Amino acid sequence: MSVLAAICAGCCAWALARLVAGERVLPGPRGAERGRGATSGRRRAGRILQFQVWLSQAGAAVTPRQFVAVSAGVALAVFIVLFAISRTAVVAALPAGAAGAVPYAYWSSQRRKLAAARSAAWPDALRYLVGVLGAGLATLHEALEELSRSGPEPLRPPMARYARLAGRVGDRAALEAVRAELADPISDPVLLAFAGAIEEGTGTVLRVLSDLGSQITADLQLAEKVRTLQTQSRAATWGCFALPYVVLFVLCTTNSAYRHYFSQPAGLVVVFAGAAVSLAGLAVSRRLVRPIATTRRVFAEGGQP
Repeated sequence: MSVLAAICAGCCAWALARLVAGERVLPGPRGAERGRGATSGRRRAGRILQFQVWLSQAGAAVTPRQFVAVSAGVALAVFIVLFAISRTAVVAALPAGAAGAVPYAYWSSQRRKLAAARSAAWPDALRYLVGVLGAGLATLHEALEELSRSGPEPLRPPMARYARLAGRVGDRAALEAVRAELADPISDPVLLAFAGAIEEGTGTVLRVLSDLGSQITADLQLAEKVRTLQTQSRAATWGCFALPYVVLFVLCTTNSAYRHYFSQPAGLVVVFAGAAVSLAGLAVSRRLVRPIATTRRVFAEGGQP
């Protein structure tokens, strides 16, 4: 048992040190090896960039390396505490792995909340833009700049980024940059309509924005109904997944016979087999109760909705 604990702690420390120190791809002496190293490096850089965008969308002001290092540190701390209580390595390792995923789960939730708040704010913003543009009180650029100052709170940061970028790269390129950063199906058609207004004028786009406002409102109402109906199913799914491990932890904490059994190879097989079945059941259950997408990204780069 102590050996297993030392191995788990060593693996976590190694992963943490590797993340902090960084990892470099060293090209080999041959051209083919250099090419493979460069391709691998580009792919890794692309994944890091995508994750950095994900963190920005969630509002996390950290780098991917810092994020993963904190997750590994949380997992290691939870493992040490639970091992000290239960004195069973496998019982401490499973919750520690789950605890390491807590930062990701938290920021995923924050990202969804920010996207939902931004989506809910678009109808009011569109009504403002239709009114201002229809009355000829301001140009589209001026109206978008005003949104960054006095518009709905969730839309102020992306509109402020548009205002900063527009003077350097142009209005259309700034809108494309904001659209790529937000990457949600509600903002996509709105920002594309703004880009169309820059080239085609505001006459046709005013009708498009009015229709978009009504469509977005209906989509948000439908999504809220679906989310409310699925809340109980999602809660039951997580409860059924977590309950066996809570019982296992209590048994190993209070009874030495259980600690002895689950420290033996037969006990490890039982725990890992149970974990595999539980994860498979969780995956199936989450797929069955996953939120139904009332909208999807259509105009995404690389054909990825």
